[in-house]
Amino acid sequence: MPNTKQLEDFVSQVRRDIVRQVHGVSSGHPGGSLGCTEFFVALYQEVMKRKEGFDMDGKDEDLFFLSNGHISPVFYSVLARSGYFPVEELNTFRKIDSRLQGHPTTHEGLPGIRIASGSLGQGMSVALGAAQTKKLNGDDTLVYSLHGDGELQEGQNWEAILYAAGNKVDNLIATIDLNGQQI
Repeated sequence: MPNTKQLEDFVSQVRRDIVRQVHGVSSGHPGGSLGCTEFFVALYQEVMKRKEGFDMDGKDEDLFFLSNGHISPVFYSVLARSGYFPVEELNTFRKIDSRLQGHPTTHEGLPGIRIASGSLGQGMSVALGAAQTKKLNGDDTLVYSLHGDGELQEGQNWEAILYAAGNKVDNLIATIDLNGQQI
């Protein structure tokens, strides 16, 4: 487990990665990525139970779903720095034929990416489905998700939240990036 200094250094490196990715193509959303850096570092370095090998089956490991996909630079950096794919690949962000597009997609085959994100409001339902599946299969690991505050205006989120409460789905930890900004 990393110590405080190592985590601070990790956060600083991820922030440099975010700025380089966005500046390198003059495109992207640096604010949300920079604002969520500590969340991602803590989640991937301290909190989540992960298996080696990144086989993506999701069994006996915690899962993470990014709903607000426009903050992909921070997600890509933390995944790369956590060993999911080579750090050098960060240099291909938003370039033609890159796996690192503006919004993460599953068809790119990038380890750690479990859903295509970008259509705001859908991540909660997907994460809820994964959490309920884990419960039904007797898997006691957790499901984490991150959502932008603006997407809470989408009714699908509230349907998922009401369903989770009504069906006692208690293994989903949904976090809201309450930054007061909407695109």
